[in-house]
Amino acid sequence: MSLSQGKRARTALRTAVALALLAAFYLLPWLRLDGQPILLLDLSARRFHLFGYSLQPENALPLFWLVTAAAALLCLVTVMCGRLWCSHVCPQTVLTRVFRTLDQLTAFDGPAARFGPALRHVLWAAIALWTGISFVGYFSPIGGLIHDLTHFSLGMWEGFWIVFYALATWANVVYLHEQVCSHLCPYSRVQHLITDARTPTVRYIAARGEPRGPRPHGGPSVLHRSRGLLDPVTANDYVFRAAHPAIAGALPKFNPEHLGDCTDCGACLQACPIRLDIRNGHSSHCIECGACEDACDEAMVLQHFPEGLIRRMAPEPDGGQPPPALRVKPLLFTAAMLVALVLTIVTAGAPY
Repeated sequence: MSLSQGKRARTALRTAVALALLAAFYLLPWLRLDGQPILLLDLSARRFHLFGYSLQPENALPLFWLVTAAAALLCLVTVMCGRLWCSHVCPQTVLTRVFRTLDQLTAFDGPAARFGPALRHVLWAAIALWTGISFVGYFSPIGGLIHDLTHFSLGMWEGFWIVFYALATWANVVYLHEQVCSHLCPYSRVQHLITDARTPTVRYIAARGEPRGPRPHGGPSVLHRSRGLLDPVTANDYVFRAAHPAIAGALPKFNPEHLGDCTDCGACLQACPIRLDIRNGHSSHCIECGACEDACDEAMVLQHFPEGLIRRMAPEPDGGQPPPALRVKPLLFTAAMLVALVLTIVTAGAPY
């Protein structure tokens, strides 16, 4: 059975974004324009080199407004599209995907299997060390940094920060993964303040999937059966009973023709990095990485069902009432972004 179309598209997009971000991060410290670094926050000289411009701290007000505009843009994208930052752009997510790719590449068979974990950690330690060097290269010219490193004449503070960020990169990805996103990241904590009732999230379509349960291969999907989709109240009741068997009791046995499209294979739960069951409803801890979407689409393909039982979509309106047509938060974030951009232009031309 071939890979699902949805998974191919999502994988291609994530791979392209990750490669672009990694290339930008590791290459920017090396790029120069008119003899100056293209991006260098030179703290010792108190000068910022930004794409051909040199700024002193006292005339860096345009940079502040530019960062403010970028933050407003992030909020706008979040309220309109969901947590795309977390699922595609966040350095923690990108580096975690790199590590898991190494995990797959070093999963050897046979006698070589015992060397896989050691090789994986050696490679990841090398990547983490180069990440620390590249990060410090944004604050100290990276050419001189590499020269001092290879000649064992590195300064104490530069050496400290290289080791610190290398260890942080190694430990965060190897041991913490998305726990950082769930419990430490401030962006995760303010999601409820940024989003509104129409913000898309990764959701399980209970009306199609419930009641869940295994069944023989070969039957049609509910989308092609007379049963059709369940009403929201009945679907949510099945979800609650499946999530709380101690309270609601075990689900009865259903004939295959009465089952929904969820085969209760557990693939979505196993694919989730923090073991959230998306079928139990949306959680604020979910970073919408799409792993459950991919796993569910594969299960649907194997069952010869249409994909999309778990997908990114806007929440269902409560009580059947459509949400207001006017969305206040996107307007506010757009206005804040435009004001910040105008202030960037104005302050950039102001005398100091």
